[in-house]
Amino acid sequence: MTDKPTMQATVTRKAAIACIAATLLLGGAGAVALAQDSASSPGASSPGASSPSATAPGATNSGAGEGSGAAEAGTTESTDNAKPGDDWPCMQRLQPELSIGAMWNGPDPAEAADSWRKDAAVEAVVEQVAPRRVPQQEAIDALHRFAAGYDKDRPAVMTKVFAGLFETLNDERDSIIRGIRHFNERQQKLADRIQAGMKTLDGLDPVSTDVKIAEQRQAVQDQVSWDSRIFDDREKLLPLVCDQPVVLERRLFALSRAIQTEINGQK
Repeated sequence: MTDKPTMQATVTRKAAIACIAATLLLGGAGAVALAQDSASSPGASSPGASSPSATAPGATNSGAGEGSGAAEAGTTESTDNAKPGDDWPCMQRLQPELSIGAMWNGPDPAEAADSWRKDAAVEAVVEQVAPRRVPQQEAIDALHRFAAGYDKDRPAVMTKVFAGLFETLNDERDSIIRGIRHFNERQQKLADRIQAGMKTLDGLDPVSTDVKIAEQRQAVQDQVSWDSRIFDDREKLLPLVCDQPVVLERRLFALSRAIQTEINGQK
């Protein structure tokens, strides 16, 4: 029989997983960890359910994705800069910084990087087209409409737009990478807790007639089952999580290409 707490736990679990997916799809990478935290157990931790020395089985599984996708996006070849003991769970190799040179062959954006926020029109268009919730083609069309309002000063203005988009999307990408690391850290801790719970179960006689032991074993089993479902659901999200930096790289490359088209068309 399904009791009320179990039904509530199931609803909480499903809502938490949906929250993580929505967060990643719509942006706001800083909320990834918070959404993930909401998927914690509805009850107290099981006895012995934390062991810092336990090995996390499968906690660093790589996400199945499209590969790095960096070359397709015009970025430099990525390198794995993960520090010793600092796990990166994705199949995509970690590129800590985006390269301006790989994205841009227009005018030097160094000066624009310091001044783009001082131009209200540039700042407004960057805020309009940068968010991932804005369809890419819609963002590109907005850039073309914006560029049409300028003549001789178009190269300088559009270089500012690129500088603004590069800074904005690179900052968001950095935030996502931090979120992925936190995602993996929590998976490792959850795997440790599952393993510790299994060890506790091994120490409880499954055929004992002692009511207290039977109740304790059931409580630990329920916690292990709950934690295992959460772990598995999170792992299913890993490919989506890991693809987000690549999504941003491709978006930035497409937008920068549209900007350069406007600059190169300026006689």
